[in-house]
Amino acid sequence: MKDERAQAELIALLHDIEGFSALSPDILEQMAQTAAYRDVARGEALITEGEAADTLYIVLRGRFTVLSGGRAIAEIPMGEPIGELAFFAGGTRTATVVAARDSLVMCLTRAAYDALAARTPALANGILAAVSQRLARTIPASPCLRPEAGQVCAVFPAAGGQIDPAFMDGVRRAFDPGAGWRVLDVAACPEDLRRDPRAMSRWLDAQEAEHGNLLLLCPDPEAEPTWAAVTANNCDAVYLVMPKAGRFSPDQGPSPLERQIYDATLSAHLHLVLHRPTFDTSTTGTAQWLAERPVGLHHHVALDRPDDFARLARFMRGEAVGLVLCGGGSFGTAHLGVIKSLQEHGYSFDFVGGTSVGSAMAGALAIGLHPDEIMEQCEDIFLKSKAMSRLTVPRYSLLDHHRLDEAFRKHYGAFDVEDLPVNFFAVSTNLTHNDVTVIRSGPLWQAIRASTAIPGVFPPFVRDDGEVLIDGGLIDNVPLTAMRDAKPGPNVVLNFMPGKPWTVRAKYEDLPNRMEALTSLLRKPRKGVPRYPTAFAVLARAMVVNARKLLRQIDVGADVLLNISVLRGMSFMSWKRGRELFEASYAQMDTVLSQIPEQEDALARLRAASDVINADLEADTPLAPVQPRRSTITEPTE
Repeated sequence: MKDERAQAELIALLHDIEGFSALSPDILEQMAQTAAYRDVARGEALITEGEAADTLYIVLRGRFTVLSGGRAIAEIPMGEPIGELAFFAGGTRTATVVAARDSLVMCLTRAAYDALAARTPALANGILAAVSQRLARTIPASPCLRPEAGQVCAVFPAAGGQIDPAFMDGVRRAFDPGAGWRVLDVAACPEDLRRDPRAMSRWLDAQEAEHGNLLLLCPDPEAEPTWAAVTANNCDAVYLVMPKAGRFSPDQGPSPLERQIYDATLSAHLHLVLHRPTFDTSTTGTAQWLAERPVGLHHHVALDRPDDFARLARFMRGEAVGLVLCGGGSFGTAHLGVIKSLQEHGYSFDFVGGTSVGSAMAGALAIGLHPDEIMEQCEDIFLKSKAMSRLTVPRYSLLDHHRLDEAFRKHYGAFDVEDLPVNFFAVSTNLTHNDVTVIRSGPLWQAIRASTAIPGVFPPFVRDDGEVLIDGGLIDNVPLTAMRDAKPGPNVVLNFMPGKPWTVRAKYEDLPNRMEALTSLLRKPRKGVPRYPTAFAVLARAMVVNARKLLRQIDVGADVLLNISVLRGMSFMSWKRGRELFEASYAQMDTVLSQIPEQEDALARLRAASDVINADLEADTPLAPVQPRRSTITEPTE
């Protein structure tokens, strides 16, 4: 650090650190001269849990990941201290810290720090201030590290070889004009630096400092090995790209370069991109390409679809928009009406997921169906098939599940979750582990069946490994957390608001006995006679109560929550009114959005729409009924 320019840059960096900004340049210069410096290669451990905390570190370049029990819990970027809490407490390290990129740290041993503090008490106060500010940020933070968009993304070929030029062109176009990002390949690097890894790393640092965010393209690592090595070691997120055509073969497994990247990178920062020539080309068999690749997400891209490249670019920039759909039985058709309106007003979604009926709607959207087509599908599943009315001997459930399974196989059986053009998840309640299970692999119909297994109404879904899954709405009816754990970026949440408190006019004393209940199954109820709540209604309401309680505990933050009105008198099982609700929800959202001007921030427009709908809900303004268009489905007679 004897170079005057480097010394000045170091002092400027120290001055920008929280707690050091009030220190004079003389004190910072003493600190810079006293400290030692260490290069830490990507994947190398700077701190190991359990060792003595005898050194304070400050990140001068790069980024680090904090691991506790093997799980990533935090990231530490440039300009932040590392290990300061244990250092000042005088104990042992409570976590392991690993370099996420090639990094440089300043090292202050305890002896060096004590000597500096004795000469300059203001230094100790500054570092302690940085410690207190770090605590203020981390105490309310999530105990689990969620995916974040990196400042530097890199693109490499998977399985060796080179990346198709058509794919590279599509990515470049998706980032043009690319505000806030610069796309670089080896040709952008000065020729005299291309064989010097350190010089190339310094050049990349300068590019990051100037532009803020970089997308580094490395389509042919064998032709440019230095560029490939420096790029891999100086990025936050990696996108591995390969063509997907025909059946999987052993030579399409991970290449040596891939394995090096996997060993040094958290799965949350790893993406696999499978591209195909046209949108009509099959995506089946994706699980084989993923089997040995521990990536957090994978993406399907059709080379003839600019929208696919635009979606991929949003993931790279951390701007991918998620759509979260709650459960609610026949209320699920309101999802479709709202989504139809949103699509017509220019909104699109990059990741979809849901609970219970929300998973069924999200799965159909991920396939690529239009809301009108999904509405027809719902009527076929829940009306024509009589899936919700075929009683059985109530040993395992009230309803015979075979009709529902057949309908799900008919509409979803051709797809695996991994093969869907748009990323998807379904949420289920896991009775084996007493927790939520987020399903992101396997047959799509099974994922939806597990998520919609209403306890008591349908038997639970049992996996091949013996795990028992039931309706996800039981403990997570609005799975915003699952979406946040899967990707960075904004999310839109659709939630049902049933309206007035639920009351029943029937008297408890009038509850029928066993024979009366059996007789009531064989005849239609008399009009005007108060009806006692059925098991369906009680279960549905119980799930709604739990969902609303959990929703109050969620911090929506920068995401958008759209509360959906439902029709007066409509219940959880009123599938015959599903199309009416679909049309009414579409009309309501279309009317509201048409009254709100388009804005540069599209989500701000949705927040304004949410305020209008919430005001109607608070005023108890009923959802206006709309004469539904004729369905092609013939309703069954009862």
